[in-house]
Parts: sequence; structure tokens; C-alpha cells
Amino acid sequence: MRILVVQHDREDPAGVVGEAIAARGATLVPTLPPAGDGFPDGPEGFDGLVLMGGPMCAADDAGYPYYPRLHKMVRRFHDSGRPVLGICLGSQIIARSFGKPVYRNKVTEIGFCKVDLTEAGLADPMLTGLGDAVRPMQWHEDTFDLPDEAVRLATNEAATNQAYRIGRSTYAFQFHPEVDAAMVRTWAKSAKADEALTARLESEMKDHLAAAEHLGRTIGDRWFDLIERHGQRSAA
Repeated sequence: MRILVVQHDREDPAGVVGEAIAARGATLVPTLPPAGDGFPDGPEGFDGLVLMGGPMCAADDAGYPYYPRLHKMVRRFHDSGRPVLGICLGSQIIARSFGKPVYRNKVTEIGFCKVDLTEAGLADPMLTGLGDAVRPMQWHEDTFDLPDEAVRLATNEAATNQAYRIGRSTYAFQFHPEVDAAMVRTWAKSAKADEALTARLESEMKDHLAAAEHLGRTIGDRWFDLIERHGQRSAA
């Protein structure tokens, strides 16, 4: 199994989500378009697509002229039935791929913030059994309108669309299930976080990182289940 991983920042790899996918025997194939790396027009040769986060705006087509082509690729993966997973910026890119706008949110979310599962989220195979709320890592300024085809899976007061599903196998998470401690510290350093924010993140990691990593590994593992199911249907 080969999984295409579109990274938008070297400091945001697939993390613990990717580790869970790789543990199932998949090969992760990363590409970094902002650095000039290419990516395919469609899903041929790959079994799934992961879209990672980054500090850029998903609405900035002028700054990132590869976006329109990326949107077409996302739709081709989705239309083929191959699983797609979007994380933070990736969730916004999926929304744009389905014709919805991305714009500045009313608040900036940074830290391990409570997210409530919707009724649909509680019943969804990706999130069932995790309780009615999770506290994953957040770091985003923007938000987006929910695609017409989507089912909202999680929400909170700061950002209505925290997680959603389109069809059976395209999933998007506004939060960051991929993080580990090193990643959080790297982001804080790169963002030149002040002492107060740095101390708060360290405190929150002590309280919430273990559960957040469990969430990320669960998402990676269950998303790979979708890869296997698609392969079984294709072989039938």
C-alpha cells in the first residue's frame, strides 16, 4: 500500500498518525509542494491521500499557485473511492476542493482545546468509543464552510467545523491529531511564542498529550482500515 502525503511545511509531517499507518505495512510517500516538489494529477499508483497542515492560508491561491491543481487531485482521489485524510490546513483544502470558502476565524485556537463529538461523530467508525469529547492540539487562525456533501463529526465554540466526513472515506480534521511533544515545541519555537504561551503548552502537554497521541494513532489505524476495505472492494 502506498500513501501519498502532501506536506505544506517541513515541520508538520504525518507524525503519530503516519506512524500508525506505517505500522500497518503502508509506505508513506511525502511530497512538499511549497518547496517545488511535484505531485500527481490523480490517484493512480496510490492507495490513499493524506493532506497535512501548515502556516499558510488555504485561500491564498496567489501565494500558492499549485492549490487549484491540488483541489482537482483531491476530488479525483475522492471520486475514485480511495481514502482521503485532511489535517488542519488539509481539512480546509478539502473544503475548497468541494467548492467552499476558507476565511479568517473569529478567534485563533492554540493549545489542547476541548472538542465535542456530534451525534454523527459518536456513531462514526473513525471516532466511536472515544467518548463524547476529545482534547487534541489546535493551531489555526482560519476556518471554512462545511461542504454540502459533508457530515459534521465534531465541533466546539471556537470553530464550528472541527471534523467532518464526505462519503464513506474522506475525513477531515481541523485540529492536529498528528502531534507529538517534539512537534509542538518546534512549532512554538518557529512561531516565536512568548514565554506565557510556551509555558502553557508545556503544562497542557503534561495533562493531555498522551490522550491526544492515542487519538492520533486511533485515527491513523482506523483510516488504514478504509484503505484495506477499498482494496478488498477493488479486488472483488
